[in-house]
Amino acid sequence: MARKVVKKVVRKATKKIATKASYKKKEISADFELPTQKKKASDDFFSYIHCFYGRAGIGKSTLASSFPETLMLSCERVSKGLQCFDFNSENGGVYDWDVFRAAVDLLQKSDEFKTVAIDTIEAAYEQCQTWVCAKGGYKHPNEANDYGKTWKACIEEFHSQMFAIYNSGRGLVLLSHSKEADITAHSGEKYVRIQPSLGGKVLEWLKQKTDFMTYCEFVKDIHGDSKRVFITNGDEIVDAKNPVDLPFYLPFEKGSKGVEILLQAFNGEDVGLPVSDLRPSKETSKAVTQMVRKQNVQEIKKGGSRKRKVK
Repeated sequence: MARKVVKKVVRKATKKIATKASYKKKEISADFELPTQKKKASDDFFSYIHCFYGRAGIGKSTLASSFPETLMLSCERVSKGLQCFDFNSENGGVYDWDVFRAAVDLLQKSDEFKTVAIDTIEAAYEQCQTWVCAKGGYKHPNEANDYGKTWKACIEEFHSQMFAIYNSGRGLVLLSHSKEADITAHSGEKYVRIQPSLGGKVLEWLKQKTDFMTYCEFVKDIHGDSKRVFITNGDEIVDAKNPVDLPFYLPFEKGSKGVEILLQAFNGEDVGLPVSDLRPSKETSKAVTQMVRKQNVQEIKKGGSRKRKVK
């Protein structure tokens, strides 16, 4: 009797393994091929996933609304002074995740709009987290006590809605506030780093999925006038990145002019600002103040003393 049972179990297991192996072999041989040439990088600046972050009031929303054919999903607040296509603005904008999901559903059924801007990503994720927790009867994922399953569900829901937008063929612009985070390096050295004001897995998601992460900051020019700049490259001080080697500093002009400058830089035009033309202002964050001063010292060592005088 015992022998028969063992025999049946072995047969079933063998059959299951064999079926799985043959399926894999068939799938690879039928559907996949090794590439024969390098893929080309997209030359459409607006098809990428962008993140712009900086302090409140620096002009991120106006910039995002100036991208081509933009639909704003105002999750934090509806800007009364901004003339744009703003989803559900007459009823308070995107005030919870059900409204956000409704907007995504409508976008998937429509050919309207080339760009979707989410203002802000922090507010959107908070709505997502509240929505997921409410389904489980919690106010916060920590209350679930389920070994991180609710936290994972929040990220997965958030991710699915973001990429439902992106996979619809539209560009995606994510806006975020900035914060100065205290970082301890592997060496034990402590320093301050500027990054989007998100935390944990959401910040990881943002860093991984965005193509361009651009920090917006206030500085002074050589005449002492206040101006705004885009910081496009990351280092130990600033969280930023771009895939096409943009100039480190770009002038952050208002609205559509700012978009034009970004596009010109993307297309290889020399519109960057030399660090020797920049000075920290009273509004400049402490971390960037140190960075600009350090870069200016390095420029002086490379090319001698400055030729232009600061007024």
